[in-house]
Amino acid sequence: MTDDRSGPAHDWEAIASLDREAQVAAVTAAYAAIARQDEEARRTSLASAIESVYRMPDGQLISMTEARLRAWLALPDEDAAAVGNSFEAVMDGMPADIAMRRVTVVQSVAFKLSNEELAHLQRIVPRVLGDSPPATVSMAKGTGKPKPWWKFWARN
Repeated sequence: MTDDRSGPAHDWEAIASLDREAQVAAVTAAYAAIARQDEEARRTSLASAIESVYRMPDGQLISMTEARLRAWLALPDEDAAAVGNSFEAVMDGMPADIAMRRVTVVQSVAFKLSNEELAHLQRIVPRVLGDSPPATVSMAKGTGKPKPWWKFWARN
């Protein structure tokens, strides 16, 4: 299916039903095609993708979010940056319910990625983890020692 303004339309729901490996491959191919579009068409395609994916049940949303992040890692940095930064710009205009789901899901999926993958993603798409600080070893691996609950007010 093709939309003259935005290039090929992607069946995100069909992609979500694939197994993990096929899903990552399909999402990578979709984002590679979106990267070749001009900025206006890219944002139109991404808005459609966001609306579709972020309305999915939690399990599918989580797997599609992981597939998206892995796709960005698989793409050449220039393409990943173009798609990722356009994605973030489109996400800024999305309704609050989608924005809230994004924060929760991206943060939970980020724990499945290595420190190197997280650093790479943040280099090419600085806002990939939302407005959170850059990932640290303790964030990615859960190795940091939390302070006692009663010291919630202490700075460190």
